[in-house]
Amino acid sequence: MFHGWWIVASVFTAQLFMVGFYTYGYPLIIVPVKEDFGASDKQVNLIMTFGTIVGLVAPPLIGPLVDRWSARGLMLLGTVFLITALGTLSVTQDIYQFVAAFALLVGGANVLLGPMTGSTVVSRWFTTSRGRALGIAATGTSIGGIALPRLIDAALTDWGWRSTLQALAIAVLLFVLPWMLLVLRDHPADKGLEPEGAAAPSPEEATRAAGVEGWTTGEVLASRSFWLIGCCLGLLFMSYTAVLSNLGLYVTGLGVEISAVTTLVTSIALCGLIGKIVFGYAADRIGLKVGLWIALALAGGGIGLLSLEPGYPFMVLAAVLMGLAAGGMLPVWGAMVAAAFGTVSYGRVMGLMMPVISLLVMPGFMVAGASSDATGSFSLAWQIFVGLIAFAALLLLALRLPAESDTGPIAEEA
Repeated sequence: MFHGWWIVASVFTAQLFMVGFYTYGYPLIIVPVKEDFGASDKQVNLIMTFGTIVGLVAPPLIGPLVDRWSARGLMLLGTVFLITALGTLSVTQDIYQFVAAFALLVGGANVLLGPMTGSTVVSRWFTTSRGRALGIAATGTSIGGIALPRLIDAALTDWGWRSTLQALAIAVLLFVLPWMLLVLRDHPADKGLEPEGAAAPSPEEATRAAGVEGWTTGEVLASRSFWLIGCCLGLLFMSYTAVLSNLGLYVTGLGVEISAVTTLVTSIALCGLIGKIVFGYAADRIGLKVGLWIALALAGGGIGLLSLEPGYPFMVLAAVLMGLAAGGMLPVWGAMVAAAFGTVSYGRVMGLMMPVISLLVMPGFMVAGASSDATGSFSLAWQIFVGLIAFAALLLLALRLPAESDTGPIAEEA
Protein backbone atom coordinates (compact mmCIF):
# COMPACT_ATOMS: atom_id res chain seq x y z
CA MET A 1 0.00 0.00 0.00
CA PHE A 2 1.21 3.49 -0.86
CA HIS A 3 2.77 5.00 2.27
CA GLY A 4 0.76 8.19 1.76
CA TRP A 5 -2.28 6.40 3.16
CA TRP A 6 -0.34 5.78 6.40
CA ILE A 7 0.30 9.52 6.46
CA VAL A 8 -3.46 10.03 6.14
CA ALA A 9 -3.97 7.59 9.03
CA SER A 10 -1.47 9.51 11.18
CA VAL A 11 -3.21 12.84 10.58
CA PHE A 12 -6.58 11.12 11.08
CA THR A 13 -5.51 9.85 14.52
CA ALA A 14 -4.07 13.18 15.64
CA GLN A 15 -7.21 15.08 14.64
CA LEU A 16 -9.45 12.44 16.20
CA PHE A 17 -8.14 13.33 19.63
CA MET A 18 -7.36 17.01 19.06
CA VAL A 19 -10.59 18.11 17.44
CA GLY A 20 -12.57 15.39 19.19
CA PHE A 21 -11.72 17.10 22.47
CA TYR A 22 -11.41 20.75 21.39
CA THR A 23 -14.63 20.88 19.37
CA TYR A 24 -16.86 18.03 20.45
CA GLY A 25 -15.75 17.09 23.97
CA TYR A 26 -15.53 20.67 25.23
CA PRO A 27 -19.35 21.30 25.27
CA LEU A 28 -19.69 18.39 27.72
CA ILE A 29 -16.67 19.20 29.89
CA ILE A 30 -17.56 22.85 30.29
CA VAL A 31 -20.94 22.19 31.97
CA PRO A 32 -19.49 20.62 35.17
CA VAL A 33 -16.51 23.01 35.03
CA LYS A 34 -18.90 25.98 35.03
CA GLU A 35 -20.88 24.53 37.93
CA ASP A 36 -17.75 23.64 39.92
CA PHE A 37 -16.25 27.13 39.58
CA GLY A 38 -19.56 29.03 39.75
CA ALA A 39 -18.75 30.85 36.48
CA SER A 40 -21.09 32.92 34.30
CA ASP A 41 -21.74 32.25 30.60
CA LYS A 42 -19.63 35.29 29.75
CA GLN A 43 -16.70 33.98 31.80
CA VAL A 44 -17.04 30.54 30.21
CA ASN A 45 -16.86 32.07 26.73
CA LEU A 46 -13.53 33.67 27.67
CA ILE A 47 -12.08 30.16 27.39
CA MET A 48 -12.61 29.86 23.65
CA THR A 49 -12.03 33.58 23.09
CA PHE A 50 -8.51 33.49 24.53
CA GLY A 51 -7.90 30.10 22.94
CA THR A 52 -8.63 31.72 19.60
CA ILE A 53 -6.09 34.47 20.33
CA VAL A 54 -3.37 31.81 20.19
CA GLY A 55 -4.75 30.87 16.79
CA LEU A 56 -4.28 34.50 15.83
CA VAL A 57 -0.67 34.95 16.97
CA ALA A 58 0.96 31.55 16.44
CA PRO A 59 0.20 30.53 12.81
CA PRO A 60 2.15 33.29 11.01
CA LEU A 61 5.20 32.27 13.06
CA ILE A 62 4.70 28.54 12.65
CA GLY A 63 3.50 28.47 9.03
CA PRO A 64 6.93 29.09 7.44
CA LEU A 65 8.40 26.39 9.71
CA VAL A 66 5.99 23.89 8.15
CA ASP A 67 7.57 24.58 4.74
CA ARG A 68 11.18 25.12 5.82
CA TRP A 69 11.60 22.86 8.83
CA SER A 70 9.26 19.94 9.58
CA ALA A 71 5.50 19.56 9.78
CA ARG A 72 6.17 16.22 11.49
CA GLY A 73 8.26 17.91 14.18
CA LEU A 74 5.55 20.48 14.78
CA MET A 75 2.85 17.82 15.06
CA LEU A 76 5.03 15.89 17.50
CA LEU A 77 5.37 19.06 19.57
CA GLY A 78 1.61 19.59 19.36
CA THR A 79 1.01 16.11 20.73
CA VAL A 80 3.21 16.90 23.74
CA PHE A 81 1.30 20.17 24.19
CA LEU A 82 -2.02 18.33 24.19
CA ILE A 83 -0.89 15.78 26.77
CA THR A 84 0.42 18.55 29.00
CA ALA A 85 -2.72 20.64 28.48
CA LEU A 86 -5.13 17.92 29.55
CA GLY A 87 -3.12 17.17 32.67
CA THR A 88 -2.84 20.86 33.58
CA LEU A 89 -6.54 21.57 33.07
CA SER A 90 -7.39 18.73 35.43
CA VAL A 91 -5.68 20.48 38.38
CA THR A 92 -6.87 24.09 37.83
CA GLN A 93 -8.54 25.68 40.84
CA ASP A 94 -10.66 28.48 39.34
CA ILE A 95 -12.15 29.56 36.03
CA TYR A 96 -9.31 31.96 35.22
CA GLN A 97 -6.67 29.27 35.66
CA PHE A 98 -8.76 27.08 33.37
CA VAL A 99 -8.97 29.90 30.81
CA ALA A 100 -5.20 30.45 30.88
CA ALA A 101 -4.31 26.76 30.59
CA PHE A 102 -6.81 26.17 27.83
CA ALA A 103 -5.72 29.21 25.83
CA LEU A 104 -1.97 28.62 26.02
CA LEU A 105 -1.74 24.84 25.94
CA VAL A 106 -4.87 23.55 24.23
CA GLY A 107 -4.86 26.53 21.86
CA GLY A 108 -1.23 25.86 21.00
CA ALA A 109 -1.83 22.16 20.48
CA ASN A 110 -4.78 22.94 18.22
CA VAL A 111 -2.56 25.09 15.98
CA LEU A 112 0.23 22.52 15.84
CA LEU A 113 -2.06 19.55 15.17
CA GLY A 114 -4.61 21.38 13.01
CA PRO A 115 -5.05 21.82 9.25
CA MET A 116 -1.97 24.01 8.85
CA THR A 117 0.28 21.01 9.52
CA GLY A 118 -1.98 18.04 8.82
CA SER A 119 -3.35 19.27 5.49
CA THR A 120 0.13 20.37 4.42
CA VAL A 121 1.58 16.89 4.93
CA VAL A 122 -1.32 15.13 3.20
CA SER A 123 -1.21 17.57 0.25
CA ARG A 124 2.49 16.82 -0.26
CA TRP A 125 1.85 13.10 -0.58
CA PHE A 126 -1.06 13.27 -3.06
CA THR A 127 -1.88 14.99 -6.35
CA THR A 128 -4.74 13.40 -8.30
CA SER A 129 -6.47 12.12 -5.15
CA ARG A 130 -5.65 15.11 -2.96
CA GLY A 131 -9.27 16.02 -2.20
CA ARG A 132 -10.14 12.44 -1.30
CA ALA A 133 -7.06 12.09 0.92
CA LEU A 134 -7.79 15.38 2.69
CA GLY A 135 -11.40 14.34 3.17
CA ILE A 136 -10.46 10.96 4.67
CA ALA A 137 -7.87 12.55 6.97
CA ALA A 138 -10.47 15.07 8.09
CA THR A 139 -12.89 12.29 9.03
CA GLY A 140 -10.72 11.86 12.11
CA THR A 141 -12.41 14.96 13.51
CA SER A 142 -15.80 13.35 13.01
CA ILE A 143 -14.82 9.96 14.42
CA GLY A 144 -13.47 11.83 17.41
CA GLY A 145 -16.77 13.67 17.64
CA ILE A 146 -18.68 10.40 17.60
CA ALA A 147 -16.50 8.47 20.03
CA LEU A 148 -15.11 11.00 22.50
CA PRO A 149 -18.38 12.65 23.63
CA ARG A 150 -19.86 9.29 24.62
CA LEU A 151 -16.69 8.24 26.39
CA ILE A 152 -16.45 11.64 28.10
CA ASP A 153 -20.12 11.53 29.09
CA ALA A 154 -19.68 8.12 30.74
CA ALA A 155 -16.42 9.15 32.38
CA LEU A 156 -17.91 12.38 33.76
CA THR A 157 -20.64 10.38 35.47
CA ASP A 158 -18.24 7.87 37.02
CA TRP A 159 -15.07 9.90 37.59
CA GLY A 160 -15.81 13.63 37.40
CA TRP A 161 -14.26 16.13 34.99
CA ARG A 162 -10.76 16.17 36.50
CA SER A 163 -10.15 12.43 36.23
CA THR A 164 -11.75 12.43 32.79
CA LEU A 165 -9.18 14.92 31.52
CA GLN A 166 -6.35 12.89 33.06
CA ALA A 167 -7.63 9.75 31.31
CA LEU A 168 -7.68 11.64 28.00
CA ALA A 169 -4.06 12.70 28.53
CA ILE A 170 -3.04 9.05 28.94
CA ALA A 171 -5.01 8.08 25.82
CA VAL A 172 -3.19 10.71 23.72
CA LEU A 173 0.14 9.46 25.07
CA LEU A 174 -0.66 5.88 24.08
CA PHE A 175 -2.54 6.32 20.80
CA VAL A 176 -1.23 9.50 19.15
CA LEU A 177 2.42 9.88 20.11
CA PRO A 178 3.54 6.58 18.50
CA TRP A 179 2.04 7.60 15.13
CA MET A 180 3.92 10.90 15.21
CA LEU A 181 7.21 9.20 16.12
CA LEU A 182 7.11 6.06 14.00
CA VAL A 183 4.87 6.64 10.97
CA LEU A 184 4.48 10.29 10.01
CA ARG A 185 6.97 11.66 7.46
CA ASP A 186 7.17 15.10 5.84
CA HIS A 187 7.75 14.28 2.17
CA PRO A 188 7.47 11.23 -0.11
CA ALA A 189 11.17 11.66 -0.81
CA ASP A 190 11.83 10.81 2.86
CA LYS A 191 10.71 7.27 1.95
CA GLY A 192 12.24 7.29 -1.54
CA LEU A 193 8.82 7.77 -3.13
CA GLU A 194 6.99 10.20 -5.42
CA PRO A 195 3.62 11.79 -4.61
CA GLU A 196 0.60 9.70 -5.53
CA GLY A 197 -0.34 10.32 -9.14
CA ALA A 198 2.99 11.98 -10.01
CA ALA A 199 5.04 10.37 -12.75
CA ALA A 200 7.62 13.15 -12.68
CA PRO A 201 9.56 14.58 -9.72
CA SER A 202 7.39 16.13 -7.06
CA PRO A 203 6.41 19.80 -7.41
CA GLU A 204 8.58 20.65 -4.41
CA GLU A 205 11.61 18.98 -5.96
CA ALA A 206 10.98 20.55 -9.35
CA THR A 207 10.57 23.95 -7.79
CA ARG A 208 13.75 23.68 -5.75
CA ALA A 209 15.64 22.53 -8.83
CA ALA A 210 14.37 25.57 -10.75
CA GLY A 211 15.36 27.87 -7.92
CA VAL A 212 11.78 29.07 -7.37
CA GLU A 213 10.90 30.01 -3.82
CA GLY A 214 7.10 29.96 -4.18
CA TRP A 215 4.84 32.66 -2.80
CA THR A 216 6.34 35.37 -0.60
CA THR A 217 4.41 36.80 2.34
CA GLY A 218 3.80 40.02 0.45
CA GLU A 219 2.48 38.19 -2.60
CA VAL A 220 0.13 36.10 -0.47
CA LEU A 221 -1.24 39.14 1.34
CA ALA A 222 -1.71 40.98 -1.96
CA SER A 223 -3.79 38.12 -3.37
CA ARG A 224 -7.54 38.67 -3.59
CA SER A 225 -8.10 34.92 -3.30
CA PHE A 226 -6.31 34.86 0.06
CA TRP A 227 -8.68 37.39 1.60
CA LEU A 228 -11.84 36.01 0.05
CA ILE A 229 -11.10 32.43 1.14
CA GLY A 230 -10.04 33.57 4.61
CA CYS A 231 -13.07 35.78 5.17
CA CYS A 232 -15.60 33.26 3.86
CA LEU A 233 -14.16 30.44 5.99
CA GLY A 234 -13.71 32.74 8.98
CA LEU A 235 -17.37 33.74 9.07
CA LEU A 236 -18.42 30.12 8.66
CA PHE A 237 -16.05 28.88 11.39
CA MET A 238 -17.11 31.69 13.74
CA SER A 239 -20.76 30.76 13.49
CA TYR A 240 -20.21 27.02 13.71
CA THR A 241 -17.72 27.01 16.59
CA ALA A 242 -19.63 29.57 18.70
CA VAL A 243 -22.82 27.53 18.40
CA LEU A 244 -21.11 24.22 19.05
CA SER A 245 -19.10 25.42 22.07
CA ASN A 246 -22.30 26.77 23.66
CA LEU A 247 -24.50 23.85 22.66
CA GLY A 248 -24.54 22.32 26.15
CA LEU A 249 -25.50 25.64 27.75
CA TYR A 250 -28.12 26.29 25.05
CA VAL A 251 -29.78 22.90 25.43
CA THR A 252 -29.80 22.80 29.23
CA GLY A 253 -31.06 26.39 29.29
CA LEU A 254 -34.14 25.21 27.40
CA GLY A 255 -34.81 22.55 30.02
CA VAL A 256 -33.43 19.61 28.07
CA GLU A 257 -31.32 17.14 30.06
CA ILE A 258 -27.54 17.28 29.64
CA SER A 259 -27.53 13.69 28.33
CA ALA A 260 -29.32 14.97 25.22
CA VAL A 261 -26.27 17.10 24.40
CA THR A 262 -24.28 13.93 23.77
CA THR A 263 -26.80 12.82 21.15
CA LEU A 264 -26.71 16.22 19.43
CA VAL A 265 -22.91 16.41 19.42
CA THR A 266 -22.68 12.83 18.16
CA SER A 267 -25.20 13.61 15.41
CA ILE A 268 -23.09 16.57 14.31
CA ALA A 269 -19.96 14.42 14.27
CA LEU A 270 -21.62 11.50 12.45
CA CYS A 271 -23.03 13.75 9.75
CA GLY A 272 -19.67 15.52 9.61
CA LEU A 273 -18.10 12.15 8.83
CA ILE A 274 -20.53 11.63 5.96
CA GLY A 275 -19.99 15.18 4.78
CA LYS A 276 -16.20 14.93 4.79
CA ILE A 277 -16.24 11.80 2.64
CA VAL A 278 -18.75 13.30 0.21
CA PHE A 279 -17.09 16.71 0.03
CA GLY A 280 -13.64 15.13 -0.14
CA TYR A 281 -14.53 13.10 -3.22
CA ALA A 282 -16.45 16.02 -4.71
CA ALA A 283 -13.46 18.35 -4.27
CA ASP A 284 -11.67 16.36 -6.99
CA ARG A 285 -14.66 16.52 -9.34
CA ILE A 286 -16.84 19.61 -8.88
CA GLY A 287 -16.19 23.30 -8.40
CA LEU A 288 -14.79 24.11 -4.97
CA LYS A 289 -16.93 27.26 -4.79
CA VAL A 290 -20.05 25.17 -5.22
CA GLY A 291 -18.89 22.91 -2.39
CA LEU A 292 -18.36 25.87 -0.07
CA TRP A 293 -21.73 27.38 -1.00
CA ILE A 294 -23.40 24.10 -0.06
CA ALA A 295 -21.58 24.07 3.29
CA LEU A 296 -22.65 27.66 3.98
CA ALA A 297 -26.27 26.89 3.14
CA LEU A 298 -26.32 23.84 5.42
CA ALA A 299 -24.74 25.73 8.33
CA GLY A 300 -27.11 28.66 7.93
CA GLY A 301 -30.11 26.35 7.86
CA GLY A 302 -29.05 24.46 10.99
CA ILE A 303 -28.20 27.56 13.03
CA GLY A 304 -31.34 29.32 11.86
CA LEU A 305 -33.41 26.40 13.05
CA LEU A 306 -31.75 26.49 16.48
CA SER A 307 -32.52 30.22 16.75
CA LEU A 308 -36.22 29.32 16.85
CA GLU A 309 -35.63 27.33 20.08
CA PRO A 310 -37.50 24.35 18.64
CA GLY A 311 -38.41 21.04 20.22
CA TYR A 312 -35.79 18.36 20.58
CA PRO A 313 -36.53 16.52 17.28
CA PHE A 314 -35.85 19.73 15.36
CA MET A 315 -32.68 20.27 17.39
CA VAL A 316 -31.51 16.91 16.04
CA LEU A 317 -32.36 18.03 12.50
CA ALA A 318 -30.35 21.22 13.07
CA ALA A 319 -27.45 19.10 14.31
CA VAL A 320 -27.62 17.01 11.13
CA LEU A 321 -27.44 20.12 8.95
CA MET A 322 -24.55 21.57 10.95
CA GLY A 323 -22.69 18.28 10.80
CA LEU A 324 -23.00 18.05 7.02
CA ALA A 325 -21.77 21.65 6.80
CA ALA A 326 -18.78 20.84 9.00
CA GLY A 327 -17.97 18.00 6.62
CA GLY A 328 -17.29 20.48 3.87
CA MET A 329 -15.11 22.90 5.82
CA LEU A 330 -11.71 21.21 6.06
CA PRO A 331 -11.47 19.33 2.74
CA VAL A 332 -12.80 22.26 0.71
CA TRP A 333 -10.57 24.73 2.58
CA GLY A 334 -7.47 22.60 2.03
CA ALA A 335 -8.28 21.99 -1.63
CA MET A 336 -8.97 25.69 -2.22
CA VAL A 337 -5.62 26.73 -0.76
CA ALA A 338 -3.81 24.11 -2.82
CA ALA A 339 -5.65 25.16 -5.99
CA ALA A 340 -5.03 28.86 -5.43
CA PHE A 341 -1.44 28.75 -4.15
CA GLY A 342 0.01 25.28 -4.82
CA THR A 343 1.82 23.14 -2.25
CA VAL A 344 5.27 24.73 -2.22
CA SER A 345 4.09 27.57 0.03
CA TYR A 346 1.11 25.76 1.52
CA GLY A 347 2.28 26.09 5.12
CA ARG A 348 3.06 29.80 4.70
CA VAL A 349 -0.38 30.49 3.19
CA MET A 350 -2.20 28.53 5.88
CA GLY A 351 -0.11 30.21 8.57
CA LEU A 352 -1.09 33.63 7.28
CA MET A 353 -4.74 32.71 6.71
CA MET A 354 -5.39 31.22 10.13
CA PRO A 355 -5.01 34.58 11.96
CA VAL A 356 -7.55 36.08 9.55
CA ILE A 357 -9.93 33.26 10.41
CA SER A 358 -9.14 33.54 14.12
CA LEU A 359 -9.88 37.29 14.12
CA LEU A 360 -13.30 36.54 12.70
CA VAL A 361 -13.93 33.53 14.96
CA MET A 362 -13.03 35.29 18.22
CA PRO A 363 -16.00 37.70 18.50
CA GLY A 364 -18.46 34.86 18.03
CA PHE A 365 -17.95 33.49 21.53
CA MET A 366 -18.45 36.90 23.12
CA VAL A 367 -21.56 37.55 21.02
CA ALA A 368 -22.99 34.24 22.21
CA GLY A 369 -22.15 34.88 25.87
CA ALA A 370 -23.43 38.47 25.79
CA SER A 371 -26.68 37.36 24.12
CA SER A 372 -27.29 34.74 26.80
CA ASP A 373 -26.45 37.01 29.73
CA ALA A 374 -28.47 39.97 28.40
CA THR A 375 -31.58 38.22 27.09
CA GLY A 376 -31.52 34.81 28.78
CA SER A 377 -31.37 33.23 25.32
CA PHE A 378 -28.85 32.45 22.60
CA SER A 379 -31.39 33.11 19.82
CA LEU A 380 -30.23 36.64 19.01
CA ALA A 381 -26.65 35.44 18.56
CA TRP A 382 -27.76 32.56 16.35
CA GLN A 383 -29.71 35.00 14.14
CA ILE A 384 -26.65 37.24 13.81
CA PHE A 385 -24.62 34.23 12.71
CA VAL A 386 -27.15 33.34 10.01
CA GLY A 387 -26.81 36.85 8.61
CA LEU A 388 -23.02 36.61 8.59
CA ILE A 389 -23.15 33.27 6.79
CA ALA A 390 -25.32 34.85 4.12
CA PHE A 391 -22.75 37.63 3.76
CA ALA A 392 -19.98 35.02 3.37
CA ALA A 393 -21.94 33.42 0.53
CA LEU A 394 -22.06 36.78 -1.25
CA LEU A 395 -18.31 37.29 -0.79
CA LEU A 396 -17.69 33.94 -2.44
CA LEU A 397 -19.15 35.31 -5.68
CA ALA A 398 -15.99 37.39 -6.12
CA LEU A 399 -13.57 34.46 -5.77
CA ARG A 400 -11.79 33.35 -8.92
CA LEU A 401 -9.46 30.41 -8.49
CA PRO A 402 -6.40 30.35 -10.79
CA ALA A 403 -5.28 27.41 -12.84
CA GLU A 404 -3.47 24.85 -10.70
CA SER A 405 0.21 25.45 -10.14
CA ASP A 406 2.79 24.25 -7.69
CA THR A 407 5.57 26.58 -8.73
CA GLY A 408 4.88 29.94 -7.20
CA PRO A 409 2.64 32.92 -7.83
CA ILE A 410 0.37 32.89 -10.86
CA ALA A 411 -2.13 35.35 -12.17
CA GLU A 412 -5.65 35.14 -10.80
CA GLU A 413 -8.44 34.81 -13.31
CA ALA A 414 -10.57 37.87 -13.79
